[in-house]
Amino acid sequence: MSSSSSIAPLFRSTEEQLTPLTATVTGNIPEWLEGRYMRVGPGLFDLDDFTVNHWFDGFAVVYKFEISKNKVTFIKKYLQSDAYKKAMAAKRPVYTEFGTKAHSDVTKSIFSRVICSVIPELTDNCAVNIFTFNGQVFVSSESANIRQINPKTLETMDKIDLSKAGATLISSHFLTDSRGDMYTFATEIFTSASYSVIKVPASDSKNPFKKAKALCTFSPNNKGPSVYHSFAASDNYIVFIEQPLILNMLKLISATVKGRCLYECMEWQPHLLNTFYIIDKRTGKVLPTKYISTKPFFVCHHINCYEEDNQLVIDVIKYDTPDLFDKMFLNVVRQDKFDITNGGCVQQFVLPLLQPNQELTEGQNLVTVKSSATAEWREDTVHLTGHTLSEQRGYEQPCINPCYRGRKYRYFYASAMIDCGPLRNSLVKVDTATGSVQVWKESVTSYPGEPQFVPNPMGQSEEDGVLLVPVTNTDPAIDDSLVILDAATLKEIGRASITCHLPNLMHGLFISDK
Repeated sequence: MSSSSSIAPLFRSTEEQLTPLTATVTGNIPEWLEGRYMRVGPGLFDLDDFTVNHWFDGFAVVYKFEISKNKVTFIKKYLQSDAYKKAMAAKRPVYTEFGTKAHSDVTKSIFSRVICSVIPELTDNCAVNIFTFNGQVFVSSESANIRQINPKTLETMDKIDLSKAGATLISSHFLTDSRGDMYTFATEIFTSASYSVIKVPASDSKNPFKKAKALCTFSPNNKGPSVYHSFAASDNYIVFIEQPLILNMLKLISATVKGRCLYECMEWQPHLLNTFYIIDKRTGKVLPTKYISTKPFFVCHHINCYEEDNQLVIDVIKYDTPDLFDKMFLNVVRQDKFDITNGGCVQQFVLPLLQPNQELTEGQNLVTVKSSATAEWREDTVHLTGHTLSEQRGYEQPCINPCYRGRKYRYFYASAMIDCGPLRNSLVKVDTATGSVQVWKESVTSYPGEPQFVPNPMGQSEEDGVLLVPVTNTDPAIDDSLVILDAATLKEIGRASITCHLPNLMHGLFISDK
């Protein structure tokens, strides 16, 4: 990599911006685009003489662009989690994080430290995702602890513990359906090493998570539970892909005592295949049909899932291996050694919903929708082969028009900011019908993060809306900015530039005032 396009500045610690900063607006912001664009992610990596090991380990920062009548202001704050506060006191992380082990908690007595070494506490460093439910805003990580935040002030509020619903580790991606019910996927590791779907029913309560419960519980297909970041959902079904990236339970349970991080408890076992589980939301039952892949693969993000002709169509960003995790250690990215060759590509799987006593022929391809994906019936199992929707690789953090979530759709958008191929520094729009890829790129020092699709409230088509794109520039002479693109053409229509650092974070959302 040339020095002019170094990615190292993307992984520096960021500072808080407590006083609202007025952005410089160029172009035109649509009149209907009023509200708050918020993001969360790891933003503080360096504590005096200590630096965490992995990008995922950084302490959470939340920022907000407030958009109102062509005026934009910006604030940025550290999440005041227990993990953050205790790390400030100890000058070390005291909870086990993805790539950094837990250190001694100086705020606890010796007896309490012994107890925690046997039954470790879970981090509440919620630096992965941000979502809304029942008019409230929450941030999450992959542990059972989530945090509520005030969307106006970014003040850190209550901690919600989902372990009472049978969760130890969770998908940070919570999905809300058309009925208003919200779901996430969870793993319980201390008693049963089981999976569960956690359902939070639609509610007008100020504490909707009080009603969170396991819709279903079932055992892993392998010796240990799978590592996962997201899952899929249609109107009537939840789909979970069990992957060959396995948690070694003995290592995980003894992680605190042995001084291990989560990464050191993960094992890639490519001799295993992926198992697809379908859960009926209405009954909470796992469908009895066994679905397996023909080749092992790894998925971070699901793009969309919908029902068509009594089949489930699932689009994902697929990797051949989970090498991406290895490449995100700070001693790699801060030295510009990021060289991933296994870039993500978009893959489609089709899962037929078989009926009781349905007559099937050995070797029969059960896919009837328009797709090159196959679902072959062999030895009482459906063997799945994915269809590559676009040959172009190297993008991540996909988004779609949220009005099409769980429905048949055509377009998705994604960031290719640190791809090592031709898409580097780009944002892409992928047409799943044709495989064509449309690219927006500014410069070799400009890094567009995860796009957020905001639909035009008067829109008539899937593409009718704008993309909010956070752009961090590694050239100190150029301001970071929030860029507004026409979702149909990828043409820039407006920009809000700020004179402080815009960190490279994980996920975001837009809350409309309209």
